[in-house]
Amino acid sequence: MMDPTRKQPVGYLLAFEGLNMGEFLKPDLSLFSPFNTGSAPSYAEAKLDTEKQLISCVGIISNITLPTGVGDPIEIDAYISAANANQIRGKLEKSLTTTTVTKLAWWVCGFDENNKGWYEISHPLDPATVSGQLNARGGGEYHINVQDAVKIGGGIDIAVHPFSFQVIPAADATFNFHRATSMNEKSVIRWGLKIGSAA
Repeated sequence: MMDPTRKQPVGYLLAFEGLNMGEFLKPDLSLFSPFNTGSAPSYAEAKLDTEKQLISCVGIISNITLPTGVGDPIEIDAYISAANANQIRGKLEKSLTTTTVTKLAWWVCGFDENNKGWYEISHPLDPATVSGQLNARGGGEYHINVQDAVKIGGGIDIAVHPFSFQVIPAADATFNFHRATSMNEKSVIRWGLKIGSAA
């Protein structure tokens, strides 16, 4: 729920596939997005209906930490539907046969107070989606967790499940992420490492 007195950044988990799940997490949430620039996002994975200001996604991001080093994990905390939570929970109740994440995508936008406009803060750039491995905790455990349902609040009787995970880059692969701090200040984060080259 957007705070009408603030234009805070908002983020969406667009894809999470892998772990040999029988079915991948579905983009089963349709949420309002304040990104009202009059045009579609530059990131093609962000399926925004610019007329209705609705975006389809796997989850709403509550926190994202992008890597500062080539091997650092991407950390995402999000809220997902009960159906998607059951998919993850069912997989985690058994021993993971693989920790590979074959497709990860997100999109974060924010409001530039100085230039009075919305802009894209973060998303995968090249390639358009990310692959990697769950980050290990040690002792055969990994940084991935689904919690019990919580109510959205605001008098809305809908519950979502907190979902958190960390992903490190796939071996011998590099990825570029878009990162911006305003409409005019943009940079590229390079992630991963190829043998014999620097990311």
